[in-house]
Amino acid sequence: MLQKVSLLLLILTISLIATNLSAQIVEDGLVSYWSFDANNVDGKTVKDGTGNYNGTIKGSLKKVAGKIGDALAFDGNEANFVEIDKPEEFDFNSDFTWSAWIKTDSSGPGVIFAKTGGPGTDDKGPKTLWVRNGVLNLDTGWVGNVEDVGNTIDDNKWHHIAVVGIPEDSVVQYFVDGKSTTEGVLNLAQFPEEDFESHVFIGLDGRADGEFGVFTGIIDEFSVYDRVLEEAEVNQNFKSDTGLAVDPNGKLAVTWSALKARR
Repeated sequence: MLQKVSLLLLILTISLIATNLSAQIVEDGLVSYWSFDANNVDGKTVKDGTGNYNGTIKGSLKKVAGKIGDALAFDGNEANFVEIDKPEEFDFNSDFTWSAWIKTDSSGPGVIFAKTGGPGTDDKGPKTLWVRNGVLNLDTGWVGNVEDVGNTIDDNKWHHIAVVGIPEDSVVQYFVDGKSTTEGVLNLAQFPEEDFESHVFIGLDGRADGEFGVFTGIIDEFSVYDRVLEEAEVNQNFKSDTGLAVDPNGKLAVTWSALKARR
């Protein structure tokens, strides 16, 4: 009888662990995670759940209900955006994945995320994820742009979006709501990123006289990985209802360069 009870408890424990893990996002390779929840926004400071790269709200952004917890609403005003600390430490000439929940009724143009030069500059090599004509686009300065053809996201509904960059193979892969969409070709590493004074922005690019536009809509649960996420992993993030549920307490607080050095 005791053995049966022990076996039942073991099965129950494994089941609970599996359920808990399935509700969380993928942590392997996670460099930054901005949940925008109220407990992670202290005044103008936007805390990174990994402990690596906090951000600062420039201007004024409204806290609203998000897909998970709270989120930030961007009003299309170029004075209102988030700037991320230590932008030079982000290496997007190596494999990366960016993902987030967004909700917008604007067809754009509007920037979701960018590693870019200063306002009004036109540097070679910056990376910009933006919405144009209602679909996702990834631009690399003086190289080109890849569009997620036909997969419109400007319907004022929540969409989980992700973009994977594989510079060595010049590949860009999009995902919408956990499923792969367009794959395109873009020479992401044609120009060294250290050749321009870099900034990392959420909601704004600012270079080239603002041609990429300022985001209008809501952004939630933005994550940056230093590796390629497979479709099953992107789908796990799409299905997550807790985001980064575990307080890392140093577990994830590792810089990008340190993560690279481990390989």
